[in-house]
Amino acid sequence: MSFKNQIDVAEQLLNKIEIPLLPKEVLDLQTLFNKSDMPDPQEVKRLISSNPFLAGELICLANLPTLSSRSHIQIKDIDSAIYRLGNKQLKNFILSIYVKKLLNNPQIKGLSYHSQNIAIISAEIARFSRFMSVDEAYLLGLMHDIGSFALSELDNVYGQTFVGKLVDHYTSHKLEYAEFGTTHSALGYVIAKSWRISNFISQSILLHHEPNLHSIKNEKLRHYIAIIEMAHAISIKQKHAKQPSAEADSIYEECQAILELSDEQLHDIQVSVKELLF
Repeated sequence: MSFKNQIDVAEQLLNKIEIPLLPKEVLDLQTLFNKSDMPDPQEVKRLISSNPFLAGELICLANLPTLSSRSHIQIKDIDSAIYRLGNKQLKNFILSIYVKKLLNNPQIKGLSYHSQNIAIISAEIARFSRFMSVDEAYLLGLMHDIGSFALSELDNVYGQTFVGKLVDHYTSHKLEYAEFGTTHSALGYVIAKSWRISNFISQSILLHHEPNLHSIKNEKLRHYIAIIEMAHAISIKQKHAKQPSAEADSIYEECQAILELSDEQLHDIQVSVKELLF
């Protein structure tokens, strides 16, 4: 089950469906951010304001405790939202808004809810990261299962069983490969590359079910993947507390070591997650 084979098959399967395109406002903003680390703030505001949905969602994001330095002051306008979220982070937050909208797909019950939970947990973990920013973690959390969207387009039954497979972190990949010759992670990687998402986030999507994180040589990439896998483990442990999972415990311990998180930091993360989500 080589990654190259998975990606090759994923590319072939994606030719059979229509990959969603980024809206014009999002494309224009990405172009603007790619040209300069400090784009013209007035132009950024103009593009955001031209899309009422984007503007409204950005203000909502600015009020999420995880993404707003835990400020209790309510944000109600674009200027304040941009200031609070940070000009450099806007690129990933704007992409996140579009991904969140795309994931609200009735064909896959629970995909949107699951992805938003993992995004928030990942962002909480990233507060203690020396490699990954909160905006990157939030985007990765939303996008990590984006390939499931493609599988649901190819197989009507897939979406009906999505939620039930979330607890079996490693087994689900083997079942997908046996049926489709690829996995939702490989499909997600190809989609992310087509949207010109950063290499570290794209590769993390591809490898986020990797059972042996120590086999990943690049320390930064290993750190990114550990964040998304730790988010899964925390989600499973908190939502399925009455059904302890040896797999979740194993992932939890390995990722804690890789991320160099103290027990006190993990406790802080779990308390925050419980308040925000459960």
